[in-house]
Amino acid sequence: MRKVAVVMESWMRYFTYAWPSGMLQRIKETDEDISLYIFNSSANWSSDRKYNKGEYNIFNLPDFKDFDGVVIDLNNTIDDDVRRDVLQKVRDSGVPGIVINNRYDGFYSVGIDNYAAMKKIVEHLYEHHGSRTFWFILGPEDNFESKERERAIRDYIKEKELPEESCEFYSDDFDYNTGAFGFVELYGKNGKMPDAVVCANDNIAVGVLAEAEKKGLTAPDDFIITGFDDLDKSRYYTPRISTMSYVREDAGYECINMFLDIWNGKEPESYRHTKAKPIFWESCGCESDIEVNPRLQMKWNMLWNIEQGYFEGCKLALDSRLAHVNTIEEMIACIPESIPAFRCDAMYQVVDRHLIGLDHVEADVEKAKKVANIESEFLTNGYPKDMMLALAYGDERAEKLAGESRVVNGLFPLFDTEEKGQNFLFLPLHFREKCIGYFAIKNAIYLMEQQFLFAIMNSLTSGMEQLFFRSKLANLNSALSALYNHDSMTGLYNRLGYTEYAESFYRKLHDNGEAITVVYIDLDRLKFINDNYGHEVGDYAIKTVASLSMAIASEEGLCFRLGGDEFLVLEKYISEEDVKNRLASLDKRLEDISKREHLPITLTASTGYVIGKPDEENTLDLLVQRADDIMYQSKVARKMNRV
Repeated sequence: MRKVAVVMESWMRYFTYAWPSGMLQRIKETDEDISLYIFNSSANWSSDRKYNKGEYNIFNLPDFKDFDGVVIDLNNTIDDDVRRDVLQKVRDSGVPGIVINNRYDGFYSVGIDNYAAMKKIVEHLYEHHGSRTFWFILGPEDNFESKERERAIRDYIKEKELPEESCEFYSDDFDYNTGAFGFVELYGKNGKMPDAVVCANDNIAVGVLAEAEKKGLTAPDDFIITGFDDLDKSRYYTPRISTMSYVREDAGYECINMFLDIWNGKEPESYRHTKAKPIFWESCGCESDIEVNPRLQMKWNMLWNIEQGYFEGCKLALDSRLAHVNTIEEMIACIPESIPAFRCDAMYQVVDRHLIGLDHVEADVEKAKKVANIESEFLTNGYPKDMMLALAYGDERAEKLAGESRVVNGLFPLFDTEEKGQNFLFLPLHFREKCIGYFAIKNAIYLMEQQFLFAIMNSLTSGMEQLFFRSKLANLNSALSALYNHDSMTGLYNRLGYTEYAESFYRKLHDNGEAITVVYIDLDRLKFINDNYGHEVGDYAIKTVASLSMAIASEEGLCFRLGGDEFLVLEKYISEEDVKNRLASLDKRLEDISKREHLPITLTASTGYVIGKPDEENTLDLLVQRADDIMYQSKVARKMNRV
């Protein structure tokens, strides 16, 4: 099975479906064993550079050496470094690469001849309509197609020796606003219309016409105007806009033809032009024999609106479910409920392993802080070597390949296929610049055609991000709470922790009818140790007793440092014999540690304990006081023995 990677950038938030459509058409015709792997970014609509970095990271996902050919359309990419990086990676892979509507060293190229096409339009206006004054409203100055169209214009002006003052230029983008703003600036500057307005595409032409109508100016009565690209706007606007027509799918179609030549040992031409022809309509005062059926267009618009409404309803339902999930696993589980509306064969969600289990709120201060700051583990350039297959809806083979561990490494063999003519669409998952994984859709024809992709990804990413930050906040609060309730030196609960947790522990035992064991421990001679051997030895003694106090308690028990040298252990019922053994072990271990660490004094601790059943007579405070009294008696006895 041949694999073709397609690296492309959406136009704003609209998927450029024509290229994959043409490729799939040709693959179907030839019945060749070829599948497409499409890596799509949607960065150029946003001014947030960190968000864009997260979008562009999808281009780091494929290893181009795994493919038999690479198609590149990065004409809409706003970051030159990203474009250069992709091109260099393809060069380094040694895999044949084809760029659409552009030219780069070391690559084959496919697309219309923008230079010749635009020259035909200007030539028509000059020769057929006698136009001698022009406004040229163009697209982005760094866009290859726009630059080629502008080069044709300037060469023709030079060829006809038109005066410089007869031609005005305005450049911005390929959208409606470029036409509207261009008209406002140029009309404001000149106070009158030129003979002709030449626009880089139909969107711009519509913007000019709409803004001119506000001034009472119409085409072709007050000026003539042309567009480019033969969009629906040109055919159904009033007046119909003269344009350059071509079939966009032809570029993708010819990409497959070029690859077939290359794979079969034939060296194709470096640049293959697809067909384009001008259509001169009412906006320049011409008539075309091309029939336009507005009722057919209305039909398609009506069907599209129905599909849009259905999809919006499904998306709202998904958004609602995502808003109420509490874990990443719950969120992933609710996605399949909406998949039938997406009309694809399979969906996959592959995520950074750090993302799984982040919903758990850690009680330990260090663990909670680590979870709260887990986003520092997310990459900003590239993808982790090992990732987690969180979802593989509709693909049992993928589930089996990932196994119980669900760990995946790279794209293959997970996305291998034995079926010819399949396509996999890969879209980035990220929190701004932080990569959290990617989403893959098998045979996403419907989603690509209907332009639903951005809405889906926005819902999924927003849902994951909200869940992530809720988890982060919960763990930060847990960390703060732990710091607030814990003694900083020993890590035991402090007096505030006692106030918060001791009574609930006692109440639980009371409700279960269980007895409670209360152990009070006091480090002997702490002031003497500090005064004679320094606070470093004193601190070590405190930490040692704290550690041994925790050893007395089970995992369910609680340990507190109530003062400088006072410790309390609350435990559910254990026998007196067991308590005595544990306290004897504490004494022995203090003696052993003192010898092993060569301390200047043998550490000892006075202890007292009580065992009682929680009730009105045995309140928690009363039980603690009794244990304290017994401990104090032990301390007095030890002191007398030392004397």
